Amino acid sequence: MTTADIEVRFTDLDSANSASFAAMERALEAYQRQHCPVYQRFGYKYLPVAAFKHAEVTTFPPAEAECVFKSSATGGALRSRHFVRRMAVYEASVCAAFEAVFGEGPYKIWAHLPGYAPESSLICMMKILMRKYGTGESQFFLSKRLPNVADTGTPLLLFGAAFGLLDLAETGPRQLPRDARIIETGGMKTHRRTITRDELHARLAAGFGIDEQRVWSEYGMCELMSQAYTQGGTVYRSPPWMRVRIVDPDAPNREMPDGKPGLLAITDLANLYTVSSILTEDLGVGRGQGFEVLGRFPGSAMRGCNFLLNSA
Repeated sequence: MTTADIEVRFTDLDSANSASFAAMERALEAYQRQHCPVYQRFGYKYLPVAAFKHAEVTTFPPAEAECVFKSSATGGALRSRHFVRRMAVYEASVCAAFEAVFGEGPYKIWAHLPGYAPESSLICMMKILMRKYGTGESQFFLSKRLPNVADTGTPLLLFGAAFGLLDLAETGPRQLPRDARIIETGGMKTHRRTITRDELHARLAAGFGIDEQRVWSEYGMCELMSQAYTQGGTVYRSPPWMRVRIVDPDAPNREMPDGKPGLLAITDLANLYTVSSILTEDLGVGRGQGFEVLGRFPGSAMRGCNFLLNSA
């Protein structure tokens, strides 16, 4: 099985087809071991995500990348770089994951994010979603006031960084349409404050006048090409080409039993031309076919889309 085969087939996987996933996983690991010098020198399956800050993690000459995603700047800290060889692969992953959760729309998509940050994978994702599934009313905004919330009959999806949305909700009474959904994009910890995801969702629901089950979450990062979503509550479900395992921080080759906390180790088959198996700096627990994110591993550098907002 070649990378070209996987490129055209990975979004056709379903959650029950574990054998096909495993075959693609093995093929990619072999290919990436052979062609990525950073991965060649690393002895474990999961490459620590910090490698993207210190090296060019690619299986191809970096100059051939169609795009370079960079993580948010956090007070002068090194930024991760993800060299994307083919943007068509990223778009295929983004769209297939979105359609599996939200359908084909159309939606009025609002993003409480700075639309002028071209190196952000999140901003790129939002532009793709607006172009593919959004109406003409879709937009980025960063003001403390919501755009016109008149009900046009098109469902509203409001995306934004966790604390950016919370600030927006708490600057005054807000009332979204009852069928609106809020999708917070993470970043539960900043230099200012830390709250639980349950508390965040409760406060967003109250602040925007919608049911708490209509507050959802998205999990993604610069170093991965795919995203996972909650659909109310706090349990994420990843697309079939993305497997999330919870591993022992002291022995990353040992998987933790369901309900026991550990580091999130992610295999993303859409990471065709970098490294597909990544050890994150996020703590989580397995919940059956899904997972919860508990926060950053102690001592990890704080980062995320909230810093992108804070520096805007």
